[in-house]
Order: sequence, then structure tokens, then C-alpha cells
Amino acid sequence: MTTDLDHWRDHPERWPELAYAEARDEDGDPADAHHAAREAVLRLLLRDRRDTDAVFLRYLLDQEIRYHDAGWGYDDSLGLAALLLSECGEADDVWQLSEAKYTNFDTSGGLDAFLLFPAGVAATLEHVERSDHPDRDDVSADLREHLVHDPGLDRDRAARLAGLREHYSA
Repeated sequence: MTTDLDHWRDHPERWPELAYAEARDEDGDPADAHHAAREAVLRLLLRDRRDTDAVFLRYLLDQEIRYHDAGWGYDDSLGLAALLLSECGEADDVWQLSEAKYTNFDTSGGLDAFLLFPAGVAATLEHVERSDHPDRDDVSADLREHLVHDPGLDRDRAARLAGLREHYSA
């Protein structure tokens, strides 16, 4: 697998090489044949993420969702993909980020709730509540619940993003 991001950026025809591919590990448990390659690309993007990578990041997060939906547990690759997409700052990504958080029981606890506010608290909430998305009411209620339990989320969001970025860089 190449470590050149330009090989992947702007070349969607190559992205299937990073897609979730159902496999089995040595114990016969569900696995993903492309997980290691996808995680390597996410680590490269951690060092050089650009706002123009948003479409690619949505694709990678979708593959992480598929991987986590097929099994159980929480892998840092999901958190890394969610962090990178959340950093792009687009309110409409709330839907995919919410799907990632609630893919399975373990992801609901493992994925940080502040990532569900990609455009900040006010802009993300406004976007959700003005939307006609079929999950609008559930996502709105969930976001508001997070704010009840974490009222400093908006104030601390930048520091939390930096801390999570540092965690994944280590």
C-alpha cells in the first residue's frame, strides 16, 4: 500500500482498495481485509488533513461504520475517521457522525460526543432542527441530551479536538 496521500486524494476509483471487505481472522471471527490499509491512510490524513478531503473522509468513515456494524467493539480507526471529518466543520456531517457513534454498543461509548457537533454547538443544532432529515428528532434530542450532561462542550470543543488529535498522534 502506498503512503502517498496524492495516490488516494482525488482518485475515487482507487478508494475501493480501502473499502470494508468482510473477512475472518485466524479465530474465525469477523474481520476486515482492508482495515489495516484504511487505518494507515487515516493516520496519513491525521498529519495532512485538508478541508478538501471531506468527501474522502466521508467515504472512509462510512467504511469504518460498515466494519463496526459487522462485528462488535470499538477500534480507534473509527474515532480517528470521526475526528478528521468533524474537523472539516460541516454541519451536515452530523448525520454520518451520529450514525458512527451509534453503530454498536461499544461505539456509542467509545466515540466522543463532542465530535457530533462538527460546526460547533449552535450551528449544528440549528442545522439539525431546520432539517427535514428522517432522523432529525432523534438526533436533535441526542445532541441536546449531550449538552445537558456537558454544558461546557462548545467552550471546550477546540481543546478537546486538539487533545484527541494528540492522542491519535502518539
